[in-house]
Amino acid sequence: MDYIKPEHKKLNLGCGFKKILDHWNVDVEKGCNPDQVIDLEEFPWPFENNYFEVITADNVLEHVGQSSLVFTNVIKEMYRVSTDKATWIIDYPHHRCDHYFSDHTHVRPLTAMLFKLFDQQYNFESIAKKTSDSIHGLTNGVDLEIKDTQYFITSFFREQLDNGMIGSRELDIKMNTMSNVCERVSLTITVHKPVRIVTG
Repeated sequence: MDYIKPEHKKLNLGCGFKKILDHWNVDVEKGCNPDQVIDLEEFPWPFENNYFEVITADNVLEHVGQSSLVFTNVIKEMYRVSTDKATWIIDYPHHRCDHYFSDHTHVRPLTAMLFKLFDQQYNFESIAKKTSDSIHGLTNGVDLEIKDTQYFITSFFREQLDNGMIGSRELDIKMNTMSNVCERVSLTITVHKPVRIVTG
């Protein structure tokens, strides 16, 4: 594999027609005129280890990795090409929203917990508590930390919240039990390389 050195240290995965000026924009579709045509399901990606300081994936990861092995390899490639303390900005449709179900090319729902299972500190906590949580971070040599989670609420429920008709706790309950309360989610993730060492 011949690796290339993009002119930007920020990577925009599956850019489509939403290219970002200071990012290296990649997509599988030539018609989008990306900086580089790449199939994210073909490994390894043509980038050096520890190269990108930021990776943006805007409504992309729910489209890739219909098999769990391929999806895991996508996460591992993102990790491989990231620097220590790199930031991932991942946006995706909420798994209880019609936006997720309306696109037949969505192959898996995404949740914050999916990415938390790649957090090695959380993995060690799960082992200590003898829970049944998967320890994907440990088994795949990946260590991610969710720094921020933003939920974008549909206008109907946003108006109810703003007008005091429901409180934040009630909104959380509705979001976790009802459809079409939250439209999309945005995660900010920090990459840890080398992996964090858990003591005690």
